[in-house]
Amino acid sequence: MPTSEQANLPRWKKQAGFFEIWFLCVLDPGGERAWWLRYTIFTPAPGAPGEPRATLWAAAFDCASPDGPAVAVKAIHPISAFDAGTPGRFGIRIGDAELSPGKCHGSVASGGHSIAWDLRYTPESTQAVRRTPRGVGLLPLTTHVNHSHDDITFSGTVTVDGKQMEVRGAPGLQKHLWGHRRIEELTWLYCPTFREDSEARLEALTVRPRRDRGPRLTPIYLRTAQAQHSFHEVPGLLFTKMEAPRPGELLFQATSATVSVKGRAWCDPRTLVGYAYRDPEGWDVHVAQSDVANCELEFFSRSHPYAAWKPDGKKLTSAVGALEFHGPERLEGVRYVEWDGTVLPEQAAPLKAVEGT
Repeated sequence: MPTSEQANLPRWKKQAGFFEIWFLCVLDPGGERAWWLRYTIFTPAPGAPGEPRATLWAAAFDCASPDGPAVAVKAIHPISAFDAGTPGRFGIRIGDAELSPGKCHGSVASGGHSIAWDLRYTPESTQAVRRTPRGVGLLPLTTHVNHSHDDITFSGTVTVDGKQMEVRGAPGLQKHLWGHRRIEELTWLYCPTFREDSEARLEALTVRPRRDRGPRLTPIYLRTAQAQHSFHEVPGLLFTKMEAPRPGELLFQATSATVSVKGRAWCDPRTLVGYAYRDPEGWDVHVAQSDVANCELEFFSRSHPYAAWKPDGKKLTSAVGALEFHGPERLEGVRYVEWDGTVLPEQAAPLKAVEGT
């Protein structure tokens, strides 16, 4: 595996029809607050509308806020505001905002809302990690992803609408994505801490790059104090499944010869924040995200592959979690920051609450 710094190095070579993303997910240990930060560049394909741009995106989630559980704003800059830094070393800037090894800072403001961040992070390892099947990076994919940092601990400050909050011991991750075509369907769940097992980690994904063709893959990475499961690898990958029965809810299952895990994740629909992501060819995919989600896992076991499954009495409940839904259509009732917009609209039709929120 490459080092985290190598995994983060910019891939844009001034070509048209390209996008690149570095994002951070910061989850407050109490589970009631979280922050999502995104540094991006975008160039339209030849003949497609629009101009190249560099964009800063930020969202703040606070379940206890009297002004609403989510604020999302972004700042659109010309592509000339992007600075790739020193060749061979990672350190990018968009205007005054920076992301480099171990630190990030920046600010965005629009529509009467503002989010500023000044964070330091300490990774568990200087190596990138892999949460997808072995060899995927060698395929001619339209979108690539590097898990540059997992098991990060953040500290510093985030200021939302003038209110500064201390960030201490916040778990999270940082990823790097790039490509020339957006993924059309994707659902993602990330839970870095569980109440019953301090060693447990979960990242679950189901993805189909194009809705009209190709298989759907569902890699599920699960680690506990007792074992690291290989549901994100073949053959375990062949026995995973995931569905989203309604907005804000996710059901999934992963099975090996002698172990089976069933999971449910959900969020208060009011915490979902939407974003319109533009493909270089000119069409949009719509993303709805909550970084204050919940998850429950239940484990089953059997003595051999032909025996009956039995609950083994082990259950895990997440302390913090992030849940995300990508698709060509918008989720009804979710507010979206438009591609050329910079802030969430004030009102949207309410979503029906998900049981368990």
